[in-house]
Amino acid sequence: MLSRALCISLPLAGLLLLSGCRYQEEQTPLVAKVYDHELRKADLEGLVGEGVSAEDSIAIIDNYVDQWVRQTVMLAKAEKNVSADFSRQLGEYRNSLLIYAYEQQIVNQLLDTTVTDDQIAEYYEGHKDQFQLKNSIVKVVYVIAPKKSSVDGKLRSLVYKNSFIEDDIMTLEELASRHGLQGYYDGDTWMPFYSFQGLVPVTTYNENLFLKQNRTIVISDDSLTYYVRILDYKVSDDVSPIELQHDNIQAIILNHRKIDILAKLQSDLLAEAEKNGQVKKVGGTKER
Repeated sequence: MLSRALCISLPLAGLLLLSGCRYQEEQTPLVAKVYDHELRKADLEGLVGEGVSAEDSIAIIDNYVDQWVRQTVMLAKAEKNVSADFSRQLGEYRNSLLIYAYEQQIVNQLLDTTVTDDQIAEYYEGHKDQFQLKNSIVKVVYVIAPKKSSVDGKLRSLVYKNSFIEDDIMTLEELASRHGLQGYYDGDTWMPFYSFQGLVPVTTYNENLFLKQNRTIVISDDSLTYYVRILDYKVSDDVSPIELQHDNIQAIILNHRKIDILAKLQSDLLAEAEKNGQVKKVGGTKER
């Protein structure tokens, strides 16, 4: 399976799974070699998680070694044929990784992860322009019954009520349950209007106008009748309800806190270094 450039000291599965095998070499056993690059058993530690079967372990390790070989063959060829010096870029990348790791360490120590409902509401009220809907959403309850159902009249009278309250949802659910009918009764949850259309065969070319004009829908297809009460709706470009934005706002608030922590960290470290005389800014270096 592996490239011809590969030199394997022992069959891979046997090398990694035979616990009784002991080596007296100073280094861990060699697994693969490509030109002057070596892959050793120690390099594979932690590659396979706990609870993985022997068969899957072998597959994971074989795949890793195969990928290492392919990449290392390319690397060896590139090292011989590309003369570019990447030391500066590598140094900058290392510095970025170190700074990021330090920043994460400080954030983990100082970040207050508690976000109250009042803080979320305050942010929501002050930034409603950020939460405009791209699609219409609805809160609905409905029952699906066979055509000419014996409870057609009761279902119609319920969903057509002028004042439809929580008790009516319970009545609707109990009636459907007694007659073995399917339905949806979570009137507190918003769903996209297009998702609702996937449940109830409603077709419209102007959903905003449709929602403004219809709070009750009774519609039939070839075999079923759908009894729908729209409890609430918001059309596209309306402000998204706060309950839909709760997690999003929480993440925004936490991110702002992280930014504040890192800005203060940078400012404090700079002030400390300047106070201790560790910062010197030299003017222009051009000779006069």
